[in-house]
Amino acid sequence: MNTHTTIYHIILTTIFCLSTISSRAVNQQCDSLLHAAIEIASEQEYFRSMELLTQARELAEESKDYETLFWILNNIGINHAEMTDYNSALENFSEAYKIATLHLGQRCERSISNNIAGVYMLDKKFDKALTQYQELYENNKNSKDTLFIGGCAMNIANASLSLNNLQQATQYINIAQEMLTQYPKESLELQLLHAHLLRKKGHYNEARHLAQEAIDKARPDSLQYIETAAILLTTQIMYDMDNLPGTINYANIALHRNISIEERKNIYDVLSQAHYRTHNYEKGFAYKDSVLFMTDSIWNTNKEYLFENSNIKIELLKRENEIKEYHLRSRNITMMMGLGILAALILAWALINQVIKNRQQKQISQLHINQEKQQQQLLQAQLEEERAKAMLEEKRYQEEIELRDKELMSKAMFIANRNDIIANIIDMLSNTKAIKESNDNELKRTITRLQHSIEENEAWDDFTTHFEQRNETFIAALKEKHPELNNNEIRFLSLVYINLSTKEIASLLNITPEYCKKKRQQLAKKMGFDNSRALFSYLSSLAS
Repeated sequence: MNTHTTIYHIILTTIFCLSTISSRAVNQQCDSLLHAAIEIASEQEYFRSMELLTQARELAEESKDYETLFWILNNIGINHAEMTDYNSALENFSEAYKIATLHLGQRCERSISNNIAGVYMLDKKFDKALTQYQELYENNKNSKDTLFIGGCAMNIANASLSLNNLQQATQYINIAQEMLTQYPKESLELQLLHAHLLRKKGHYNEARHLAQEAIDKARPDSLQYIETAAILLTTQIMYDMDNLPGTINYANIALHRNISIEERKNIYDVLSQAHYRTHNYEKGFAYKDSVLFMTDSIWNTNKEYLFENSNIKIELLKRENEIKEYHLRSRNITMMMGLGILAALILAWALINQVIKNRQQKQISQLHINQEKQQQQLLQAQLEEERAKAMLEEKRYQEEIELRDKELMSKAMFIANRNDIIANIIDMLSNTKAIKESNDNELKRTITRLQHSIEENEAWDDFTTHFEQRNETFIAALKEKHPELNNNEIRFLSLVYINLSTKEIASLLNITPEYCKKKRQQLAKKMGFDNSRALFSYLSSLAS
């Protein structure tokens, strides 16, 4: 289950709060564009919002209004972050930070620094986020803004908790408690973060008490997002305490709340596990199918955001090209007018003095040479632009291939794991006394047909075929040099070869990370290695 629901919510809230701050407009048109873009982005219409922000950015850059330009870049970065395009978000936040340091005050600097750290948290780069938050805290800990300092301390505790540094998380939660006593909402968020810490430490009763207290405090104050986060956390704690009725109760309450697709998928997953453990296999299977459905929904949403990001980048490139072409046409018109005037002067002067005419002809020749150089430079620039576009298209195609690979592998692994569960249940049923002594031949034939059906794993066969087509050299070399390996071992080594982490492999194969490490060591020993550290390098060398 996801252990950082509240943490991510706090980060997104911080980013959106920044987007609602009113800016000083360059003029009425720029101000209208900026606020309309913010309103449209709140409705998740990011493509239209980016168009308006791009228009506003052009106006702000032309008039050199740095404060307005700062907030425009900030909101462009927010849109990219909401569409999970974290690299583009960081690029725009970095531009905004440069403007803040050169032209604006410390308040803007620390706001955009906080956003940069928030993107690192969203991208799960917790070590970078922690470094950024600690720098913010050290630079501002002596100021009188207790709300900001307490927020920094709470963010450090968030990042530390994500990195399982419980001692540091405890230290900064204590600091935040001293700073945020006057702020009820922030204090309640901090209480929920403290409950997360206690859960990680295994103090489940104390964690449950704090989480349920947060539910009671948030409800009358209409702090629905805190109440929802507390319900999700209570569900996790109940499951950790092996309180399966309580887990199912709070999970069902959470499903009626306004939660994200990822959180809904996690709730379905824990409901499935809880029902399996209470031997309610029908509901267990039903919620497992819901997990698959929500996984597909997350994939489709990410795919839509990726497609929308690509469209936005293409439109931005078109817009930049249109601006370049406009400036180029303006320069050409000016140049042609100048040449026309110059030609007229040369012709008039030629009627007066032949010597001056010859001198002017030399000047015209030099101008033609300069024009040819300019044309060559323009062609070179166009060639560089086409090359950059080709590289961008190649990168996008590679990303699409990797996404399809991961989707196919995920579905194959899920079906394989589910078939294992079904097989275990069929074995349990087949070995029961009631089934063995039953004269119901139709029931026995049904069980036999079910056993045959789960032996087929088309999704894994599709993945294997696709993987072998793309990695023909690797598979052939592995089978040739190590014929003693079975299909399951080749499957495991294929996941190591494509550079999945131990945690990702364990999740796909439905095993613990500890068993995954042990399996890797066993295979390394079987293949003749003293330890597993050289296994990945060896597998990579097979494809060369």
